[in-house]
Amino acid sequence: MDTNKEKIRRFTSGKFSFNDYLSVSSYFKNEENDEGLKESMESEWNETDHTNNNNERLSQILDNLHLQRNMNKNVKANVFHDFYHAFSKVAVVLIIPALITIAVLSYLSINSPEKAESWAEIHSPVGSRTKFQLPDGSQGWLNGGSSIKYPINFMKHRNVEISGEAWFDVVHLKTEEFRVITPYFDVKVLGTQFNVIAYDDETTAEIILERGKVIVLDKDQEVKEELNPDQQVIYNKSTKKIIKTSIDSKNYTSWKDGLLIFKNVSMAEIARRLERRYNTEIILHGDSLKSSIFRATFKDENLEEICKMLSTVAPIKYKIHNREKQADDTYAKVKVEMWLKNDINLK
Repeated sequence: MDTNKEKIRRFTSGKFSFNDYLSVSSYFKNEENDEGLKESMESEWNETDHTNNNNERLSQILDNLHLQRNMNKNVKANVFHDFYHAFSKVAVVLIIPALITIAVLSYLSINSPEKAESWAEIHSPVGSRTKFQLPDGSQGWLNGGSSIKYPINFMKHRNVEISGEAWFDVVHLKTEEFRVITPYFDVKVLGTQFNVIAYDDETTAEIILERGKVIVLDKDQEVKEELNPDQQVIYNKSTKKIIKTSIDSKNYTSWKDGLLIFKNVSMAEIARRLERRYNTEIILHGDSLKSSIFRATFKDENLEEICKMLSTVAPIKYKIHNREKQADDTYAKVKVEMWLKNDINLK
């Protein structure tokens, strides 16, 4: 059976019919098509930007395939895995084998299916927000510097692992629960909207529930809390204690819409959320400033504009330091210092 190059081209461009999908799926399941697939993938390779290095050219193709796999509900996860597997075999002929091995495995975080379960991973760059969609139709947002990882065979095991902050809108399936796994606790979900915060470099982790119901489990799978809408759980990493409080969930989940809403919030909390949003370090001088209470809403303002606004509504002085180059040739985070003007013990 010959492969239809035009169907493959439509599939990789994202403009394909269900018939195209069935045909492409059958190509990758039949080893007799290897030569035709090789020619199609070689053509795809040659059409990438030759000014880029091999690693960038490979990523350009895989990015396209990864996008189609995540954004189209009709494409099953195992088809993408077959497509990736076939392309990998073709690419070995095209560029250095070692480069392919490193680039593909690090890009998709996928091991050989004979040795371990295959996983997909989505990252959100620092200072940005990234929308994602899972194979079951559940969707959500990743905050800057966050990632989500899930098994390719997702419909059998609706488990996701997150690092950083993620907001979820989960599709309810009676036959299969949805679970979010963090290093500190697990969240058992039936169908709901909620926010999970689990940054490695913070002293606490959090769950905020907007709608539905979630159950918080410790790592021994013992039930610790059940949350109803507009409730929050804060987990202290050092004491391993959990505190549940009632809150207005929109104030904590508005980041996904590009908003930062603060209603009677301490400056210490504002600084913490600004640090996440803008990938910066904020140093507050003095307990009086840290405990000062503010009400404010920010949308799309940059960090300097926010500092200016805060200084107009309170006697705050601030200084933004330029990023410093470090020994490993990377740059440190932007650093902001703040203090109250009338605090005579400080600058």
